[in-house]
Amino acid sequence: MKRIIWLFIISIMMAGCLNNNQGQQPGAQTQQAQNQQQNQNQQQNQAQPQDNLDNRIQIANQAAEKIAKINGVTQANVLVTQRNAYVAAAVNTNQGKLTQELEDQISKQVRAADPNIQNVYVSTNPEFVDSVNRYVTDVGQGRPAAGFFEEFNEMVQRVFPNAR
Repeated sequence: MKRIIWLFIISIMMAGCLNNNQGQQPGAQTQQAQNQQQNQNQQQNQAQPQDNLDNRIQIANQAAEKIAKINGVTQANVLVTQRNAYVAAAVNTNQGKLTQELEDQISKQVRAADPNIQNVYVSTNPEFVDSVNRYVTDVGQGRPAAGFFEEFNEMVQRVFPNAR
């Protein structure tokens, strides 16, 4: 009789424990959590497709001074992220348009100022030039540059769409 009671108790306990799964396979929650994490990682990777953008921006005054001495350039600022230089230049040639020769001269001066630079992106786009000038001025006057990183990354993606 004791044996039957024990079998009955064990079978009730097992039936009660099995009911907690509610139709799920063992390990389903773990797999679901892993899939969810993988999806989040993929979304984050897709949100930032450009590897060369960074939120550490340095002002390269030495390169800007060298560029400003080039015939045809009236003013320049250079921002560096990792091994990329972004030049905002005001020019007075061909109605303010950048020639390939002038772009090559600018790139040469940037690399002379910093040999670690691999890519030089030059723009005379007034919006880009104004934004970079404002950033350089604000930093020079000790003002915080809050929000500039996002603005800069968005602008780089628009002005230099091939900068990947």
